[in-house]
Amino acid sequence: MTARSTNHVVLPIPFKPHRLDGLSARLLESHYENNYGGAVRRLNAIEARLAALDPATAPGFELNGLKREQSIAAGSMILHEAYFDALGEQGSGSGGDPGGDAARDALAAAIEASFGALARWRAEFGAMGKALAGGSGWVVLAWSARSQRLVNHWAADHAHGLPGGQPVLALDMYEHAYHMDFGARAADYVDTFMRNIAWQRPAARLHAARAVPASPAPHAAADAGREVGVAALRSALDDATAAPLVLDVRLPDDRQRSGQRLPGTDWRDPQQVEAWAAALPRDREVVVYCMYGFWVSQDAASALRKAGVKARSLQGGIASWRAMGWPTQPIAPC
Repeated sequence: MTARSTNHVVLPIPFKPHRLDGLSARLLESHYENNYGGAVRRLNAIEARLAALDPATAPGFELNGLKREQSIAAGSMILHEAYFDALGEQGSGSGGDPGGDAARDALAAAIEASFGALARWRAEFGAMGKALAGGSGWVVLAWSARSQRLVNHWAADHAHGLPGGQPVLALDMYEHAYHMDFGARAADYVDTFMRNIAWQRPAARLHAARAVPASPAPHAAADAGREVGVAALRSALDDATAAPLVLDVRLPDDRQRSGQRLPGTDWRDPQQVEAWAAALPRDREVVVYCMYGFWVSQDAASALRKAGVKARSLQGGIASWRAMGWPTQPIAPC
């Protein structure tokens, strides 16, 4: 069976190049046709070669080389599309900071929530671009489904992006993007790009990116009624007036193998919950933990709730606590 070859087509340029402020039509048309168009043409050619290749018999270096070039060409295509999508002529909502309608207000709010202030984001994004002067690469404002926030990241070779990140705004810092107009004055190019951003299109990109489900599996979102996350537990333990009682309910073999416990915690046998549940307070939350936060602590917490105790299990168990680098104590030898 012959593999299907994908036929990628350039997206129309979304503005009239001669109407941008400080970026010439000559520069923009060359960038669009030669660099963006070149990436699309190159990707089509690479994928045609891959479609004709028999991966079972092709030399590994040939297959690896084509797959690497496919990643670079695809990244270049996608980032160039985000780059051109962000630009617009005066009067199209370009310049300044986002805002003015519901979508742009939502983008402004997301930037402020992620960076503390629009000015802080703008300073970081611009400085990252200027730091690439004399080099090459991209500066990308991306929505991270994993972190549920916007992130500025650097991308080299068109391929080193944030895994799972959705580009909202992309600044091309390869010399082809500015040398024709600015020579070596990369910093002036960055400032010019920033004042030509047509915020309605990055705002639309953010809206679409937020519709993508978050990366972690459903288990990663703690059930507030039955589980508590490690960060929430650590914060709660800092509050002396409302700190929960934390108990170690690992199986004996797991506990001995680990040799560590959460600070100040005592052990209770998870197979004898009914025997010790009556001694627990009813006016204070109890958190129980096992190795990884699965059935041992979950079953113990469930049994405690049935006995009238306000109990939750620690999501991820002591393994997640230790993975965060937070302190533990050695358990007493048997």
